Amino acid sequence: MIDFKRSALFLVASIIGVVTFGTSRTAGAIPAFARKYGTSCTTCHTIYPKLNPFGEAFRRNGFRFPGTDSDVVKQPTVPLGADAYKKVFPDAVWPGTLPSSIPLSIGFNGEVVFHPVTTNSGGAADNGAAVVADNLVKEGHLWAGGSFDDSITYFSELTASAGGIEVERAVVIFNDLIGPAHAVNLWVGKGSGTLNSFGPHSTYIGDTMIASSPVTALFGATSNSWNLTDNFQTAEVNGVVEGLVDYSAGITNGANTAAHTPTNVYVHAGAKFGGVRLDGEDNSSVPDPKQPWAETAVTVDAFFYHSKSSFTTVDPAGTPDMPLPDLARSDVANVIGGHVRAQLESLELDAGANYELHSNPSTTGKVAALSQFDELSYVVFPWLVPAVRFEYTRLAPDRGTAVSDERISIGAAALVRPNIKLVLTGQLEAATGVPPAGWGAVGGVAAPADAASSVSLEIESITLAMAYAY
Repeated sequence: MIDFKRSALFLVASIIGVVTFGTSRTAGAIPAFARKYGTSCTTCHTIYPKLNPFGEAFRRNGFRFPGTDSDVVKQPTVPLGADAYKKVFPDAVWPGTLPSSIPLSIGFNGEVVFHPVTTNSGGAADNGAAVVADNLVKEGHLWAGGSFDDSITYFSELTASAGGIEVERAVVIFNDLIGPAHAVNLWVGKGSGTLNSFGPHSTYIGDTMIASSPVTALFGATSNSWNLTDNFQTAEVNGVVEGLVDYSAGITNGANTAAHTPTNVYVHAGAKFGGVRLDGEDNSSVPDPKQPWAETAVTVDAFFYHSKSSFTTVDPAGTPDMPLPDLARSDVANVIGGHVRAQLESLELDAGANYELHSNPSTTGKVAALSQFDELSYVVFPWLVPAVRFEYTRLAPDRGTAVSDERISIGAAALVRPNIKLVLTGQLEAATGVPPAGWGAVGGVAAPADAASSVSLEIESITLAMAYAY
C-alpha cells in the first residue's frame, strides 16, 4: 500500500508535470461574447469560468459593458426597424437589433480519474480501478448570449450528457428599469439565485463557489433534491447602488415532484470595499492593465433563503427483496448564509458558510445542516493558478447521530489558450459517520460503515479535467 507521505508527494509532482505538459496543446476559436466585442476571453476571465473584476461587472450589468454597451460592440448588427419608431411608440413596435452572425458558442468538457490508492474509498467506489477514463468527454454545451438592444439582454446554456439534454440556464434580462443605471434590473427565466456578489462558478478547482448541500438527497430522496446552487424557474430583481452595494430578491419554483405555486424566496445584500466598482463604471479599473485580475478589495455578502419542496424517498419498511412504493414527503428549509472575498492583488481568499434548518427531510424529523467552504488561490501567471479548496458538511438530526464530512482539493488550473483549459486536482477526504444515502450528493466518496464509524483523512483521487469552448 502507498503511504500518505508518498501519495502526497506523487500528487504535487503530478500537478506540476501535467500542467506543464498540457501547455503545448492547440486550441480553437473564441466564444460569442469575444466575437461580439472583438476581444479576448481574458478580457472578462482569468481561467474561465472564473471572472476577473471587469468580468464580474459585465455579468452584474446584465452582460453589458459599462457605459453604453452598443458603443463598444465590434460585430455588425441588423436593425429591426428604424430608430425613428421610438418617437412614435406606442403606434409602432419599439425597434431592436440582431447580430450579423448567430450568437452561439459550443463547448465540451471531460476528465480522467486516477486512484493512487485503489483500496481507499475513492478507488473502491470505482471498482478498484487505478485509472477511470469513462468520462473523457462528459458533457457538451451550447451557449447563447447577446442583446436585443442596450437595455434588454439574454443568456442561455443547453447541456448534453449521458443523462440526456437539459436547459440549464435561460434568462432574459430587463436592465435599468427605473432610477440610476444598474439600480433596478429584472432577470426572468431559469437560473440560479444570486446569493452573493460573484458568478455561481467563481472557483478555479470546483464546480460552484457555494458548497453543494442537497440535504434530502443525503437522506435518500429518489427525486430531485432542493439545493441552494441549483437552477430553477426564477424571477429576480437585482441591482447595484453607487457601485458599492449590490442586492437581489427572487422567487423560484424550487424542486417539487408535482406542479406547485412558487413559494421559494430569497434575498441577498453585498458590499465591496476597494478595487473596481461593482458596476465597473466611472472608469474604475485595476491598477495594472497587464494584470486584469489583480485588485485589493474586500467584498462581504449575506443572504436568507426560504424553500418548500416535495420529494419522494424509499420506504424504510421495505427490503431489497420486497421494496415498498416510495413515500411522498415535503420539507421546509430556512437558510442563512454569508460569503467574504478578500483579495490582495494576485492572492485571493474566498470563505462562506450556510446554516440550514430543515423541517422534515427524513424519518429522523428536523435536521440542522451546516455547509462551509474556503478557497485560497494565487495567480502565478495569467495562464496558471494553483489553488486549495476546503469543504465541510455536517448534518445534525433531532433524532439520530450527527455526521460530518471534510473534503480538501489541491490543484491548479491552466490555460493552454484563452479558450482551452486543463484542471488537475487531488481530493482528500475524511468523514465521521455517514448519512443514509452516503456523501455522494456533496461530492464525497468516504464510506464509514455506519453513523458511529469514521474514515480518517485519505487520498481519494487525482482528476485531470479538460474543457474548451469556441
